[in-house]
Amino acid sequence: MSLMDDDEAPPTRPPRPRTREEHQQRLVQAASGQRLWDGMKRPWATWSLLGFMVLIHLALGLRLYLNDKVDLVGLVAAQRPDALLIRAGGQYARAISKGELWRLVSCIFLHGDGVHIFLNGAAFLGLGRLCEALYGRSRMLFLFLVCGVVGSTASYLGGHRLSVGASGAIFGMLAAPIIFGWRHAAELPPGLGARLHKALLPWVGLNLVIGFMVPFIDNLAHVGGMLTGAALALVLGNRVVPGKEGSAVAGTAMNVLFALAVGWAAWGVAGKWR
Repeated sequence: MSLMDDDEAPPTRPPRPRTREEHQQRLVQAASGQRLWDGMKRPWATWSLLGFMVLIHLALGLRLYLNDKVDLVGLVAAQRPDALLIRAGGQYARAISKGELWRLVSCIFLHGDGVHIFLNGAAFLGLGRLCEALYGRSRMLFLFLVCGVVGSTASYLGGHRLSVGASGAIFGMLAAPIIFGWRHAAELPPGLGARLHKALLPWVGLNLVIGFMVPFIDNLAHVGGMLTGAALALVLGNRVVPGKEGSAVAGTAMNVLFALAVGWAAWGVAGKWR
């Protein structure tokens, strides 16, 4: 995902700042650009979270393989049966209605087949890396969790019997950089906010159209996650703009919330395998 056209001419040297305020803005823009560049280099949280989702997918495939339900290719690519996804923590409306609310978290980390995990994984790799560079690890994980849970909740309330996948979280992570670029346009390197819009807005429209055209796609989760990501981007601190980092206490609280939510979901799933 590139934010700069390949054939774009090298930028010319900007004129000297005429006022102290303009000079200060140039310094903020330069610092923001450098922080964003540095943040894109080692997105440890993105890689770790993607690896976690892939491991869960492979674990379910391995169970099918050991029970002679699939071959080695199917271990990765085969459709996971509904019964297995329900046992592994899928968003199963009947169970949620009986109080198993932890499924609204666990379902985010499950995927139905190889195509599902590949498409979501590729999207998450690009968007997670960008959001981690913009918001830092703690806030990226918080963004992923909250957008995913709101998406799965929207799916449940909308009457879906069973759904799995990180699509709601990914749509939230698609919307957040767009709002970030608009919110901080004056504090980012010139044109970067517009590039974020240009690169990401078409994907929002395309995926929503596909979601409405293809019956089995859970568009309620997509819209719920997207609106949540946009709302969070209006209030979250970030790691790019000097002076807008947010408090360290808030970052710690987000880490604790993420760990508690994932632990709660893991405890619920473990109870289904006893």
